[in-house]
Amino acid sequence: MRTLLLAAVAIALSPASAFAADVPLSPIGLPFSPGAPRPVAPDHPLYHRIALDPVADMPGVVGTSATAGIMGAAKRSSFEKALRETLDKLNLLAPSEAEAKARLSPRWISMDAPFRISFSSDATVRMGWSLTRIDNGQRLFDREIATTAESKGGSGSERAIGVGRVALMTNIASAMRCIDLAAFGQAPQDCALTPGFTYHAPTYKFLFVPAR
Repeated sequence: MRTLLLAAVAIALSPASAFAADVPLSPIGLPFSPGAPRPVAPDHPLYHRIALDPVADMPGVVGTSATAGIMGAAKRSSFEKALRETLDKLNLLAPSEAEAKARLSPRWISMDAPFRISFSSDATVRMGWSLTRIDNGQRLFDREIATTAESKGGSGSERAIGVGRVALMTNIASAMRCIDLAAFGQAPQDCALTPGFTYHAPTYKFLFVPAR
Protein backbone atom coordinates (compact mmCIF):
# COMPACT_ATOMS: atom_id res chain seq x y z
CA MET A 1 0.00 0.00 0.00
CA ARG A 2 1.27 3.43 -0.87
CA THR A 3 1.38 6.13 1.80
CA LEU A 4 -0.38 9.37 1.03
CA LEU A 5 1.54 12.55 1.85
CA LEU A 6 -0.05 15.93 2.49
CA ALA A 7 1.35 18.82 0.43
CA ALA A 8 0.34 22.47 0.48
CA VAL A 9 0.15 24.50 -2.70
CA ALA A 10 -0.64 28.22 -2.62
CA ILE A 11 -3.41 29.12 -5.06
CA ALA A 12 -4.71 32.66 -5.36
CA LEU A 13 -8.46 33.09 -5.06
CA SER A 14 -8.52 35.70 -7.79
CA PRO A 15 -6.15 38.01 -9.70
CA ALA A 16 -6.60 40.49 -6.81
CA SER A 17 -5.26 38.02 -4.24
CA ALA A 18 -1.89 38.86 -2.73
CA PHE A 19 0.36 37.76 0.08
CA ALA A 20 0.01 39.92 3.18
CA ALA A 21 3.60 41.16 3.06
CA ASP A 22 2.84 42.76 -0.32
CA VAL A 23 0.06 44.96 1.10
CA PRO A 24 1.50 48.52 1.20
CA LEU A 25 1.36 50.69 4.31
CA SER A 26 1.24 53.93 2.34
CA PRO A 27 -2.26 54.78 1.06
CA ILE A 28 -1.10 56.81 -1.94
CA GLY A 29 -3.10 55.94 -5.08
CA LEU A 30 -5.71 53.79 -3.32
CA PRO A 31 -9.43 54.63 -3.00
CA PHE A 32 -11.11 55.54 0.28
CA SER A 33 -14.55 56.78 1.23
CA PRO A 34 -15.68 59.56 1.47
CA GLY A 35 -12.40 60.63 -0.14
CA ALA A 36 -8.70 59.78 -0.37
CA PRO A 37 -5.88 62.12 0.67
CA ARG A 38 -4.52 64.16 -2.26
CA PRO A 39 -1.32 66.17 -2.80
CA VAL A 40 -1.78 69.75 -1.66
CA ALA A 41 -1.09 72.74 -3.92
CA PRO A 42 1.63 75.35 -3.29
CA ASP A 43 -0.96 77.81 -1.94
CA HIS A 44 -2.04 75.38 0.80
CA PRO A 45 -1.15 76.60 4.34
CA LEU A 46 0.67 73.33 5.11
CA TYR A 47 2.53 72.96 1.80
CA HIS A 48 5.99 71.61 2.76
CA ARG A 49 5.44 72.86 6.32
CA ILE A 50 5.13 69.75 8.54
CA ALA A 51 7.87 68.18 10.66
CA LEU A 52 7.22 64.60 11.77
CA ASP A 53 7.83 63.17 15.25
CA PRO A 54 8.43 59.45 15.88
CA VAL A 55 5.27 57.46 16.67
CA ALA A 56 4.94 57.56 20.46
CA ASP A 57 4.17 54.34 22.37
CA MET A 58 4.26 52.11 19.28
CA PRO A 59 5.77 48.62 19.84
CA GLY A 60 8.54 47.36 17.61
CA VAL A 61 6.08 45.03 15.89
CA VAL A 62 2.28 45.31 15.90
CA GLY A 63 -0.37 42.69 15.17
CA THR A 64 1.49 39.68 16.57
CA SER A 65 -0.20 36.51 17.82
CA ALA A 66 2.07 33.90 19.36
CA THR A 67 -0.74 31.34 19.76
CA ALA A 68 -1.69 31.58 16.10
CA GLY A 69 1.90 31.73 14.87
CA ILE A 70 1.44 35.18 13.29
CA MET A 71 4.68 37.13 13.14
CA GLY A 72 3.07 40.58 12.95
CA ALA A 73 1.31 42.95 10.61
CA ALA A 74 4.06 45.56 10.48
CA LYS A 75 7.25 46.78 12.10
CA ARG A 76 7.31 50.20 13.69
CA SER A 77 10.18 51.21 11.38
CA SER A 78 8.14 50.23 8.30
CA PHE A 79 5.09 52.16 9.51
CA GLU A 80 7.12 55.30 10.21
CA LYS A 81 8.81 55.04 6.82
CA ALA A 82 5.42 54.74 5.08
CA LEU A 83 4.08 57.71 7.05
CA ARG A 84 7.04 59.90 6.10
CA GLU A 85 6.80 58.86 2.45
CA THR A 86 3.08 59.62 2.45
CA LEU A 87 3.60 63.10 3.91
CA ASP A 88 6.26 63.74 1.29
CA LYS A 89 4.11 62.59 -1.65
CA LEU A 90 1.23 64.74 -0.40
CA ASN A 91 3.54 67.80 -0.38
CA LEU A 92 3.10 68.20 3.37
CA LEU A 93 6.56 67.21 4.64
CA ALA A 94 8.95 70.10 5.30
CA PRO A 95 12.31 69.81 3.50
CA SER A 96 14.06 70.47 6.83
CA GLU A 97 13.29 71.19 10.48
CA ALA A 98 14.22 74.84 9.95
CA GLU A 99 11.53 75.23 7.29
CA ALA A 100 8.77 73.50 9.26
CA LYS A 101 5.91 75.58 10.64
CA ALA A 102 3.95 72.76 12.31
CA ARG A 103 4.81 69.47 14.01
CA LEU A 104 2.82 66.26 13.56
CA SER A 105 2.91 63.97 16.60
CA PRO A 106 1.37 60.50 16.06
CA ARG A 107 0.60 58.33 19.10
CA TRP A 108 -0.02 54.59 19.04
CA ILE A 109 -3.05 53.42 21.04
CA SER A 110 -3.91 49.86 20.00
CA MET A 111 -4.54 47.26 17.34
CA ASP A 112 -7.37 44.80 17.81
CA ALA A 113 -6.90 41.95 15.35
CA PRO A 114 -8.28 38.72 16.85
CA PHE A 115 -7.31 35.48 15.16
CA ARG A 116 -10.34 33.26 14.63
CA ILE A 117 -10.80 29.82 13.10
CA SER A 118 -13.27 31.09 10.52
CA PHE A 119 -13.55 32.41 6.98
CA SER A 120 -13.28 36.09 7.92
CA SER A 121 -10.90 38.44 9.70
CA ASP A 122 -11.05 42.03 10.85
CA ALA A 123 -8.65 44.50 12.43
CA THR A 124 -9.12 47.87 14.11
CA VAL A 125 -6.27 50.34 14.61
CA ARG A 126 -6.54 53.27 17.02
CA MET A 127 -4.11 56.15 16.93
CA GLY A 128 -3.92 59.71 18.21
CA TRP A 129 -2.81 62.49 15.87
CA SER A 130 -1.97 66.05 16.86
CA LEU A 131 -0.61 68.94 14.78
CA THR A 132 0.96 71.87 16.65
CA ARG A 133 2.31 75.22 15.49
CA ILE A 134 6.03 75.35 16.19
CA ASP A 135 6.23 79.09 16.91
CA ASN A 136 3.57 79.37 19.61
CA GLY A 137 2.47 75.81 20.50
CA GLN A 138 -1.09 76.30 19.23
CA ARG A 139 -2.86 72.98 18.66
CA LEU A 140 -4.14 73.00 15.07
CA PHE A 141 -5.48 69.47 14.97
CA ASP A 142 -6.08 66.81 17.60
CA ARG A 143 -8.02 63.61 16.92
CA GLU A 144 -8.16 59.97 17.97
CA ILE A 145 -8.84 57.92 14.85
CA ALA A 146 -10.06 54.32 14.74
CA THR A 147 -9.97 52.54 11.37
CA THR A 148 -11.18 49.05 10.52
CA ALA A 149 -10.53 46.58 7.70
CA GLU A 150 -12.28 43.30 6.94
CA SER A 151 -11.62 40.31 4.69
CA LYS A 152 -13.19 36.95 3.92
CA GLY A 153 -11.82 33.71 2.54
CA GLY A 154 -8.25 32.66 1.91
CA SER A 155 -5.57 31.60 4.34
CA GLY A 156 -6.40 32.66 7.91
CA SER A 157 -2.87 33.72 8.88
CA GLU A 158 -2.32 35.69 5.67
CA ARG A 159 -5.76 37.26 6.01
CA ALA A 160 -5.11 38.37 9.60
CA ILE A 161 -1.84 40.07 8.66
CA GLY A 162 -3.27 41.60 5.49
CA VAL A 163 -6.28 43.23 7.15
CA GLY A 164 -3.99 44.54 9.87
CA ARG A 165 -1.86 46.28 7.26
CA VAL A 166 -4.95 47.70 5.53
CA ALA A 167 -6.22 49.07 8.87
CA LEU A 168 -2.81 50.70 9.48
CA MET A 169 -2.76 52.17 5.98
CA THR A 170 -6.30 53.48 6.38
CA ASN A 171 -5.35 55.23 9.62
CA ILE A 172 -2.57 57.09 7.82
CA ALA A 173 -4.96 58.02 5.00
CA SER A 174 -7.58 59.24 7.48
CA ALA A 175 -5.12 61.43 9.37
CA MET A 176 -3.66 62.94 6.20
CA ARG A 177 -7.03 63.85 4.72
CA CYS A 178 -8.25 65.33 8.00
CA ILE A 179 -5.08 67.41 8.45
CA ASP A 180 -5.57 68.81 4.95
CA LEU A 181 -9.15 69.84 5.87
CA ALA A 182 -8.09 71.13 9.29
CA ALA A 183 -5.94 73.79 7.64
CA PHE A 184 -9.21 75.39 6.49
CA GLY A 185 -11.20 74.64 9.67
CA GLN A 186 -13.16 71.89 7.91
CA ALA A 187 -11.94 68.73 9.66
CA PRO A 188 -14.84 66.47 10.76
CA GLN A 189 -14.97 65.19 14.33
CA ASP A 190 -14.76 61.61 13.05
CA CYS A 191 -11.87 61.46 10.58
CA ALA A 192 -11.99 57.71 9.91
CA LEU A 193 -12.11 56.70 6.26
CA THR A 194 -13.35 53.41 4.84
CA PRO A 195 -11.12 51.58 2.35
CA GLY A 196 -12.72 51.33 -1.09
CA PHE A 197 -11.11 47.94 -1.67
CA THR A 198 -10.90 44.55 0.04
CA TYR A 199 -7.83 42.49 0.80
CA HIS A 200 -8.01 38.99 -0.72
CA ALA A 201 -5.66 36.49 0.91
CA PRO A 202 -4.37 33.56 -1.13
CA THR A 203 -5.83 30.15 -0.41
CA TYR A 204 -3.70 27.17 0.55
CA LYS A 205 -5.20 24.10 -1.10
CA PHE A 206 -4.20 20.73 0.35
CA LEU A 207 -3.45 17.97 -2.16
CA PHE A 208 -2.86 14.31 -1.48
CA VAL A 209 0.20 13.22 -3.41
CA PRO A 210 1.10 9.53 -3.71
CA ALA A 211 4.54 8.66 -2.26
CA ARG A 212 6.88 6.64 -4.40
